[in-house]
Amino acid sequence: MNDLLRPIYEKIADSEDILGVLIIEKTQSNSPLTEQFDAIVIVLTRNSEVQGSPYDVEHYYIDNKMVAVHIIEESKFLECLSGSNRRRYLLWVLNGRILLDQDEYLAKLREELLEFPIDIRKKKIAIEFAKLIRCYSNGKELYEKKQYLDAFNLMVQALHHLARLSVIEHGFYPEVTVWNQVKRIEPEVYALYLELVESSERIEKRVELLLLAIEFAISSRSRIGSSYLIEIMKSKKEAWTISELVNDRRLKDFSMDVALLLHYLETKNMVQINDEAINGQNIFQRKYTVK
Repeated sequence: MNDLLRPIYEKIADSEDILGVLIIEKTQSNSPLTEQFDAIVIVLTRNSEVQGSPYDVEHYYIDNKMVAVHIIEESKFLECLSGSNRRRYLLWVLNGRILLDQDEYLAKLREELLEFPIDIRKKKIAIEFAKLIRCYSNGKELYEKKQYLDAFNLMVQALHHLARLSVIEHGFYPEVTVWNQVKRIEPEVYALYLELVESSERIEKRVELLLLAIEFAISSRSRIGSSYLIEIMKSKKEAWTISELVNDRRLKDFSMDVALLLHYLETKNMVQINDEAINGQNIFQRKYTVK
C-alpha cells in the first residue's frame, strides 16, 4: 500500500508546510474507521496555502483500491479533535501509521492524547452528562404520554451516553465498541443495557425500570458531571446570563444543552437563580451563580 500511495502524498509532502502524514488501512471487510475505503491518508499542514482551504478531501482509485486523502490545516484538525464529534479524528491519530513526521509532531500529539489530559476529560464528561440528562428528560416525558417505543429509543440513547460517561470517568477514551469497554470497566451499567434490550418484560415496564436506574445514575454523578460548567461559572464573580454561557467558547460543544443542565443543577441546589429587574418594569432577567 505504501508504494501505491507514495506518488499521492509525496507530491504534497514536498512542501515545508507539511507537519505529518498518517495512513489508516482497512483491516476487515466492514471498517467504520476507514469509512469503507481501503485506506485513509491524513496530511496535516501548518496553513491552508497547500490546499487552498482548511479542510480538503480527495478520492482516488489505485490498483483496485479506494483511497481517501484528507488534507487538513493544523488549527482545523485540533478544532475537530476538541469537538463533540471528535471520535474518528482521535482514532485516526491513535491507530494510524505515521509515514512522515516533521519534528515528531504526530508522535507528540499521539502521546498527549493517550495521556487524556484532565481538562479534556472534564469537558467530555460534561458533554456526555448533559446529553444523558436530555435523553432521560425527553424519554420520561414520552413515557408519561404512553409513547413507549419512542421512550424506549431514548433510553437506549441515554444508556449509550451513560456508558461513554463511565468509560471517560475511568480515564479512557470511548471506543466505537463502547459496550465491550463498559462490560469490563462498569459491569453495573452493562447490566442495565442487557436489562433493556434482552428482558422479556413488556416494553413499558423495561422503560419504567430504566428511568429509575438512570435517574439514580444521573443523581450520583451530579458533581463530576457538572464540574466543568461549575468551574467556568466560578471564573468570574458576577452572575451569568444564559446568553453569556451559551456563547462562551469553552461551552460551544454543548451550548444547546447548557440551559437544561442549569435547570437540573438548580433542582439539586448547586446553582442559584437571581432575577434582576429591567428598567424598573415588571420584567426580570434571569442570571445564574454557583451556590
